[in-house]
Amino acid sequence: MKTMKNSKSRLFSGLATAVTLIIIISLGIYGCKKTTDDPEPVTSQGIKYTHSTGITILSLKGTYYEMGMHYGRLMKDSLQKWANYYNTTWKDANPEAYNYVTSKILEGGNNLFLSDKIKDFLDGIVLTSGLPKKDVYRLDQCCAFDYMFSGKITIPKGAACTFIGAYGAATGGHTIIARNLDLQRPLAVRNYNSVITIMHPSNGDHKVATFGFVGFPQGYALLNLDNTVFTEYNTGNSADAGTDPDLTSRDMMDLAFDAITEKGNTDAPTTAEYLRTKRLLSPSFFGVADKNTVLVVQRAIGADGVIAQNSLGNNINGVTNVFLDSTIHKTKLNIYNASTAVDAPDKKLDTPARGMVRWVNLVSYFTAHPSGLDINAMKTIISTDIADSGVFIGGYEQEGTNTFCKTDATFGSVVIDLNDLTQVWWLRYDYATKNKTWDNVDLTTYVK
Repeated sequence: MKTMKNSKSRLFSGLATAVTLIIIISLGIYGCKKTTDDPEPVTSQGIKYTHSTGITILSLKGTYYEMGMHYGRLMKDSLQKWANYYNTTWKDANPEAYNYVTSKILEGGNNLFLSDKIKDFLDGIVLTSGLPKKDVYRLDQCCAFDYMFSGKITIPKGAACTFIGAYGAATGGHTIIARNLDLQRPLAVRNYNSVITIMHPSNGDHKVATFGFVGFPQGYALLNLDNTVFTEYNTGNSADAGTDPDLTSRDMMDLAFDAITEKGNTDAPTTAEYLRTKRLLSPSFFGVADKNTVLVVQRAIGADGVIAQNSLGNNINGVTNVFLDSTIHKTKLNIYNASTAVDAPDKKLDTPARGMVRWVNLVSYFTAHPSGLDINAMKTIISTDIADSGVFIGGYEQEGTNTFCKTDATFGSVVIDLNDLTQVWWLRYDYATKNKTWDNVDLTTYVK
């Protein structure tokens, strides 16, 4: 992401000098951690399940601070493991970025652009996990660093994630969504624990399920369980420039979390409108869906967003790192110059160009499948390698082709039928063998 110098200066200056006041409230006595794997309660307000596939499922109740305390106690060992990972592997892979982020943002655990809900949750984790605050914040914000700092310092171009939604007659009246997450290969190539975090906020916010990793409660896919509304986020920083360092801005992950938990957001249209208008730190896309429709919110810097629909035709909507609307403020790449990006003579596949390859692959796939778009079709396209006309990046693409990816790899993929929450599918990829397998979770079993 190329950032205007004045914005960059204000952003990092504000982050470096701000002081966040954390009020820690004593919450009484909590039960002892048991050693059984399934389930493993801290109290009736915090339960840990180990799915047969190895996926961890947490069910948490209380304030965001209390839920963070349950999370920290239940996940203490795993939090320590992955904090150690980031303090070794990531530091070795890119020491300049690691040191810069640590010194400017994480010392003292200050980040002005996190929502109050997530700050409270993370501070609860700090209290019970035994980890330093900066390690807890680093685990939570590693994805944000990968997105927002790409192009700065020495980090290469960042991720190019994909969201796809299908609904209406082509799916038999169901809404089926798919979402993958790409990260720098040093961050991505590992056997990371998969975690579903179910939150029951006591303040009246929506009950939610988030799909992510250890120490990352926002997740990369989020589901409002009260109204069956789904949302996610994708970076758009390679197709737009700038940041909005206003202190009311949110990074895209926290804005998605705020949107999915907010009481007034009860369907896809109200959730999309929230995402369209709130202050946003960096250019982004949001996929939003409910049982009736799929929307994409496109957010460049300097203007409210635009809500798109039916962008692939046949009641199919998909988004990668490209803007669907040529009128979006200041965007340098959109679907109207897709052929230029994909067919460039030098085959230089930077992030937005790879997004274009994915876009073309999605259009071709769904055009060839005008009917019968069931959950298996969505699993197929989200797990097919980009070199084989899909969207998955395995890190083994051939150099010199328009699918070559030097720096990134797909880190996680999830497919969900919003009309049938027994159909939650999570993709596992073995980077050593290149094997892909799907784990099925019946989410209704754990929503209590």
